[in-house]
Amino acid sequence: MENILLAIFLWCSSLSNQGFITSPYFQEQEISFVYTPGIKIHINAPSEAEFDKSKPTKLVLYALPNGNSTDWTIGKMPAEGDDWHYHIQHIGAQTRFIRAANQEYNFVTIYLEANTKSWGSWRKAEPMRDEKIKETVEYLLSLFAEYHPHIELNSHSGGGNFIFGFMDANSEIPAYIKKISFIDSNYNWDNERYGNKLKKWLEASPDNSLFVACYDDANALLDGKPFVSRKGGTWHSTYLMQRYLKKNMKRLTWNKTENDSIIYFTANNRRIQFYSRKNPERQIYHTILVERNGYIQSVFSGTKYEGARYQFMGKRAYDAYRQDSIAKPHIFQFPPRNKGAVTGSGFVRQVMNMTAEERDSVAYKEIIQGNVPTSFRQPIYLTDSLQDSKGIWHEVTLCVLSDFLAIGTDTDFLRIPMLPLTAQKLADSFGATLPTRKLSNLIHRHSPVKLEPQPMTPDATMTTIPVFARHDSIIEAARQKAGEDLDRLISGHKKDIVITNRIANEPGRLFIYGWHYPDGKPIQPLSAAHGIGYVDYSHGVRLIRDEVLVDGKLYSLKALLQNPVFYKLFSDETGPMTITNYIPD
Repeated sequence: MENILLAIFLWCSSLSNQGFITSPYFQEQEISFVYTPGIKIHINAPSEAEFDKSKPTKLVLYALPNGNSTDWTIGKMPAEGDDWHYHIQHIGAQTRFIRAANQEYNFVTIYLEANTKSWGSWRKAEPMRDEKIKETVEYLLSLFAEYHPHIELNSHSGGGNFIFGFMDANSEIPAYIKKISFIDSNYNWDNERYGNKLKKWLEASPDNSLFVACYDDANALLDGKPFVSRKGGTWHSTYLMQRYLKKNMKRLTWNKTENDSIIYFTANNRRIQFYSRKNPERQIYHTILVERNGYIQSVFSGTKYEGARYQFMGKRAYDAYRQDSIAKPHIFQFPPRNKGAVTGSGFVRQVMNMTAEERDSVAYKEIIQGNVPTSFRQPIYLTDSLQDSKGIWHEVTLCVLSDFLAIGTDTDFLRIPMLPLTAQKLADSFGATLPTRKLSNLIHRHSPVKLEPQPMTPDATMTTIPVFARHDSIIEAARQKAGEDLDRLISGHKKDIVITNRIANEPGRLFIYGWHYPDGKPIQPLSAAHGIGYVDYSHGVRLIRDEVLVDGKLYSLKALLQNPVFYKLFSDETGPMTITNYIPD
């Protein structure tokens, strides 16, 4: 039995050490962050139970189409008032279908979204952007280095620009790229620029494969009129690409299938595929090529799984794998933690002799770069019935951090007190807000872990890092004595830096509240006794996502705090807030 347990430990692994959290959908492991300059990355991996360290890992980098968000691309079950973009790709559900069908590897989908919503405009924004694409791909490969990874480049529509940018940045396509897929996305194909690189890569290994799908967009009509020129769309680009490879890869035997609907070229035992949908009806099949099992086909083409339990351009095979119709607030966008990042004790030593401002500068840099323990990243969803200023009750779901911000690892960390402007800067960076007094009370009420406050001697040392560390060790001793896990929602151990209506009339002040006893009574009433240049060991930074679910719809929490009716859901003060954040004095 011991050997079996050891084998399970060796074979099964989560990605939590790199900062992945458990998704509210299907228990998948995921992480979201921004990789500068303006590359939004969302990684979706199998659940902790399904991720098998002994297996190879297939990383499919899916470059988003123009004008689409990651949420729309993932898709969901339909709900009243949905934007139509939610229902035209369903890459999330197709990902789950692929995992269920083939368990020979860990299947990871990585969504790549340009902050301009267009990879073409993003590439043109400044010089060396293609080098940034190359750097991003190499970085993502390195994140999974210990899990036997390879990469497949995949795209729809304008997402093909990402792939061409990667090809432009490399003198040859690297060996770690095993597949390239253009789902109606090869607009930028150029024989001279890309032909020889693609040819050499396909010839370099029998494992390398290509999938291209298009339709006769030159024959399509929009509002009764053509919108793509004869040589301006993917129909013509696909023709040029296939003809180039056929002419220059003479050792391959090409097979052609043609009927009233399609022209299908295959070669290299179907590892090279060109699917061209004819269009005598003059319809627009652009997104349908994805929606009708196109992502599944792009991954399974040329393998034994091709066509198993699904048909490309047939009925959707993945509907059972769509996530809930109600979209929850997003997870916090902490980047992955670098393995060499400083631990909590190392941070204490590093900042021992610094001023508060110098210490905060280091703390900000560590946290913004993802040096946050795994257990402190896990979002907690709190649902409650709350009343607005008109007395109407609403079901509200908030997304909060389980604990105050900390630096380090799960085994060596420091809950770090910081100045309010630093706390605010971090909140803004992660799409979050600081709590109000009412929200501080709400979090405490919902916390399954309610620790007794542990005040220290009120003297000059209370603002120093040794006391910060000593107080945190006392907190940890109390938590461990209670036998509570680190990732559970916890309260009572620090005061909150809060936002309040008073910020508008008392600029330059720090507002603190909380340090609740288990019965809910706070030691610290709402106070502005200190200026924004003050911090001591008792302060903590609890982040709340600036997204809140009210009666099944997502809103900005900050916007609702400024609303004359809904502010009352989240504030126990009189009137809505005019300022929802700390500003420099």
